Amino acid sequence: MRLLFNLIKEKKVPIILCVILAALGSILLIVPYALIFNIVDYYIQNGIAASAQPVIRLLGIALGAVVLRYLLIVSSFVFSHIAAFDLLYKIRVRITKHIGKLPMGFWGKKNSGQMLKIVQDDVESIETFVAHHFPDIASGFALPIVILVYLFTIDWRLALAAAIPLPLSLLLSYMMWNGILTGQNRADITMKYHKAIEGMHSNMIQFVQGMPVVKVFNMTVDSFKKLKQAVLTYLDIVILWSKGVSPYRAIMKTIVLGGGIFILPLGIYYLETGSLDVSTFILFMLLGTGCCKGLVNLMYMISRMEMITAGIKRINDVLTTEPLYEPETPVIPKDYTIELKNVGFRYNEDDPSVLNDINVTLPQDTFTALVGPSGAGKTTLINLIARMWEVTEGDICIGGATLKEMGTKGVTETVGTVFQDVQMLTNTVSANIRMGDTKATQQDIEKAAKAAACHDFIQQLPKGYDTIIGDGGEVHLSGGEKQRIALARVILKDTPVILLDEATAYADAENETIMQEAVSRLMVNKTVIVIAHRLSTIIEADNILVIDKGRVAESGTHQELLNKKGVYQKMWKAHTRSREWSLTKKEALV
Repeated sequence: MRLLFNLIKEKKVPIILCVILAALGSILLIVPYALIFNIVDYYIQNGIAASAQPVIRLLGIALGAVVLRYLLIVSSFVFSHIAAFDLLYKIRVRITKHIGKLPMGFWGKKNSGQMLKIVQDDVESIETFVAHHFPDIASGFALPIVILVYLFTIDWRLALAAAIPLPLSLLLSYMMWNGILTGQNRADITMKYHKAIEGMHSNMIQFVQGMPVVKVFNMTVDSFKKLKQAVLTYLDIVILWSKGVSPYRAIMKTIVLGGGIFILPLGIYYLETGSLDVSTFILFMLLGTGCCKGLVNLMYMISRMEMITAGIKRINDVLTTEPLYEPETPVIPKDYTIELKNVGFRYNEDDPSVLNDINVTLPQDTFTALVGPSGAGKTTLINLIARMWEVTEGDICIGGATLKEMGTKGVTETVGTVFQDVQMLTNTVSANIRMGDTKATQQDIEKAAKAAACHDFIQQLPKGYDTIIGDGGEVHLSGGEKQRIALARVILKDTPVILLDEATAYADAENETIMQEAVSRLMVNKTVIVIAHRLSTIIEADNILVIDKGRVAESGTHQELLNKKGVYQKMWKAHTRSREWSLTKKEALV
């Protein structure tokens, strides 16, 4: 609960107002019943001599109380919902801003399904609590207490009978919360419930993203076993949870809504003995039997609190995850020479090292190529230089300043990156090239697009640079088109250090030549690091680093590495053989 109140404390004023208004509104429910009691008592006392005037006045008061109650309840829900939705917005913004500061290692531990559940479902549960449960708590406690106090002033004997459901309800709530009689571990079930939802989200995303494979192999939801199992697991958890809650809720409703079972026999006995009048008996049957009705909603809230609390803990786990270190005074690099000093890296503490003892100096304005077998650590090294991760050992420096000393802003202003798998935002082409650079004019954007050889195909889109691309966009771009837009981003950004991770991987033969020319123009007077699988594209590199098993196995120019007759020479021979290879059509056998 403390975590919840820490999240909602900035909205304490509207929440307090909604609680007060809900409590006052629920208390006004007593007024019509009390007035009915007075009217019945008036007619019993005066008989045929009774006048209609006092009754009309009392009915007017009752009507006014009903209208005022309505206004108070509506006002309470207005305050609670405004506070809830504003809170949801601020929490989601806070989470989004925070995860943008986290290292990529965080995403290794959290898959997309888990984050979707946290940002969507867990945050949404706070809205339910603030907008609905707070008013319900106020009504659930205020109404029974005020009614019982009022009834005790009328007849303490029947008031005691009317109060019986109150301790029983609290006892049942305690038993349900602790799994007494059902033998359930509620905390364990709650944890499994959240994991089951995360599993469904993750597998549904995987199922949708893998739809081409699903179609090709004629798979169905049933044959996609992981998704089917995730849904069945969720179903089992919900059934188990319901079995633990349903008996208590059934007993609760029977006792509370059937509260007359305690008042009726005692009231009839007192009527027969003459120690109770009819009007008082009617009042207790009207008010006493429903005085604890709000406790039903209270018990429902208690059963939901297990889920809400677990969700809030997950939100708090994200918000308390340590972000990347940011210096108070960022250091500005004196030049753009890149130094890797004893760099080592592992993704998690228990994982084996991916990179070991990397010691390299890449002078300013030079072209360095990274080559090596798949899984050798090339992309990981690029990500470390872009400070997507923090190095586990050693330091990476640009111009004598470590990446930590430069800070995130300093690194992003210095380093531009084009990844192999390019992501497009669901926005216009212009916005995707601009990427938050508010100073860039449309002329600047088009100039960068021309330099990246993507201006012509953008002009052919339905709305040109105003065409919406990305998921759910107006058009679908090929992999090569996306890479050219990503290249335009880096050209517009004009950073002194450029990192290219197989930037022409999705280009066809014609467009690859165009892109390579664009990359060549981009590399002028820049410190450039390129990951390349087509070795013929990097033979002019100033330095080639051969990465093998997380280490720099060889380094030098193209010719120097061929002369060493090591790993690079083997890769070059394989590359030249592959260029000579082609598919041939075999003659049919007769």
